[in-house]
Amino acid sequence: MDLLERYLAAVQQELPADKQQDVTRELKANILDQVDALREQTPEQSDEEHLLQVLQELGPPKQMAYQFHPPQPLIRADLIPLFRFTLFMVLGIIFLINLVQSTLLWLGHEQMGLLLLLKHMGSGFIGDATLAFTAITLGFWSMSLEQKTRCTAQQSWDPLQLPQLNHRWQRISLSDVFHDLATYLFLLILIWYPLWGEVVMSVELSMGSRFLLQAFSPLLLLGIALSLWQLKQRYWTEALLKCNLVLNALLVTAILILAWTSPFFSSVPEQLSWITAEQLERSMTISLLIIALFPGWEVIRDWQRLQKVRA
Repeated sequence: MDLLERYLAAVQQELPADKQQDVTRELKANILDQVDALREQTPEQSDEEHLLQVLQELGPPKQMAYQFHPPQPLIRADLIPLFRFTLFMVLGIIFLINLVQSTLLWLGHEQMGLLLLLKHMGSGFIGDATLAFTAITLGFWSMSLEQKTRCTAQQSWDPLQLPQLNHRWQRISLSDVFHDLATYLFLLILIWYPLWGEVVMSVELSMGSRFLLQAFSPLLLLGIALSLWQLKQRYWTEALLKCNLVLNALLVTAILILAWTSPFFSSVPEQLSWITAEQLERSMTISLLIIALFPGWEVIRDWQRLQKVRA
């Protein structure tokens, strides 16, 4: 039984000192019971062969030790939901900040192309996100080392306030919320930056189209407010669906009005001599009509969801 002693010694090396004796005693008894059972089933084989078969089924010593003493995870299991929520929230805020900074830089530099904008935004986000991920992970790791206690939120929660969630789609994804926030912020900066920033536009908008864009800006602010409401609520309710439906319907109307605004551009610059003013206007009209399909689809989707919530 030298093989058994070697196996038990290897398992002991993977266990804390206070558990070594109890675990090895229990494990040895378990192995010997299995060897006795195999001896009755296949008496023609030797005990060494029976023992080898049992040890092969049990697996390596480290794996066996983990069954008796699982390794401590970096972050406690009960803290994982809070860790994920905090991480997504912080990364979303970092993304929005980098989007605003990169857009302002892009609008302020005439020679900065779209690829440089994406590169600047990506490199800035990766650097800040890495630092945030490290800080959050270390913070939750230190919390995991502390003794587990019931938090105030767990003690004071009211079961009567549980929402009625009958459909999987009622849960609002954080990625969807931050995508909407990024879109609204980007459009607001794009519309209003020429008024207070020094920027040279290669294509000038007409006075009528610029006035309409600025007049429709409150819709973008309403979209930001609605996204913040979604961030707090985290699930679709009847009131939230109604507001989102109205917002998307207004956005469709605004985009269609812009699509039929003529002229949309005041002039065609020399850099675009290969295209006529009529072709540029037609391209803009088609682009806006395609863009209107997205909030239009959300209007239909929210209407169908609203009927399901009311049912």
